[in-house]
Amino acid sequence: MKILVINTGSSSLKYHLFRMPEEIVLFEGRIDGIGLEAAKHQYRVLNREGASDRLTIPDQMSALSVMLETLGKSAQTRLHEIDGAAHRVGHGGFYRQAARITPDVMEELAKMVPFVPLHLPAMIREIELCMELMPTTTHVAVNDAWFHETIPDEAIVYGLPFEYFSIKHYKRVGYHGFSHAYVAERAAQYVGRPLEDLRIISCHLGNGASICAISQGRSVDTTMGMSALEGLIMGTRSGDVDPGLIPVIMKQEGLSPDQMLEMLYSRSGLVGLSGISRNMQDIERAVENGDERAGLAFRVFCHKVKRYIGAMLMVLGGCDVLVFTGGIGENSPLVRSKVLDGTSEVGFVVDEDMNVLGRPWRGEGILDITASASPSKILVIETFEELIMARQCAHVMRCSSMNDGSHN
Repeated sequence: MKILVINTGSSSLKYHLFRMPEEIVLFEGRIDGIGLEAAKHQYRVLNREGASDRLTIPDQMSALSVMLETLGKSAQTRLHEIDGAAHRVGHGGFYRQAARITPDVMEELAKMVPFVPLHLPAMIREIELCMELMPTTTHVAVNDAWFHETIPDEAIVYGLPFEYFSIKHYKRVGYHGFSHAYVAERAAQYVGRPLEDLRIISCHLGNGASICAISQGRSVDTTMGMSALEGLIMGTRSGDVDPGLIPVIMKQEGLSPDQMLEMLYSRSGLVGLSGISRNMQDIERAVENGDERAGLAFRVFCHKVKRYIGAMLMVLGGCDVLVFTGGIGENSPLVRSKVLDGTSEVGFVVDEDMNVLGRPWRGEGILDITASASPSKILVIETFEELIMARQCAHVMRCSSMNDGSHN
């Protein structure tokens, strides 16, 4: 069967057309820089040279239109030929596992918008449009938080009155589950040990960023919370902020709750600190030119990553493999070097010659930057969230088929 995977991020849209269960990618594309002056659209048909366009793509809905048009022209795939569509959702609420999309699922997604305001509105509109354009396709919501269901209560409960946890279910849910799960699997394959035997710290660093502690193949702690704000500094999101500071700022500036959230989600993080860009490449260029605010933003980002790696190291009691992934994690040797500077005594020693190796490593999808003296493996792994999403979609479709006796 053909499964279209749609992975909508805060500033990107990635899509893959799979033939399952063989897990063969028939067509793939990605749009980066949504909302910037010139977004980049790259796409490729199986076993053919890729193509790249520079386009003005103001929002995710425009990106979706470009995706569907490209599929029809370049992949020569009619929409009615697509059996299943996997839609990434940032927070599924009650639906923690992948689920066939129904009115109840959509209603639950709408309830979760306040917790993922940068992503979920676009995700919901994308689902609605795809269901309208592909009425014969089975549409499945795959939840980004599914991987973190195994985190114990002591790591998910906030220090609020107990009823907020027991009745309202306010707790850490985590994100980037597909990425953390995929790179953990690939890390185990690379080192030649069972995933169940490894302690892995996975650093997904991009416009959105989180770190995950993985023990025996299971997530046991992560930096993101119930919303997509907590944890690391991100492209436009603040990460951790003293909660006592929020009402002070609101009173001083006369901000409403919505205005405060807009600041935390859209005008903070790297762009807020640097005053230049949410893009780490832009910030690194500014640092080279002596820009002090860019330098501060760079150092703060790296310090937060280092701090949380240390926290996860304590949670796991050690680390067999440290993984960098995501747009920044995969593409910034400077960030990786700065984060691990001075960490040899806790087990991380980088081979700087390998660390600065360019794009040729992507043929394998893994770059080993471990120095010979390092007790822990240090890997850069090109994430492939879409494969995990395709697997979950196929599983839901098989279960649905068995339940109703149909192929869809």
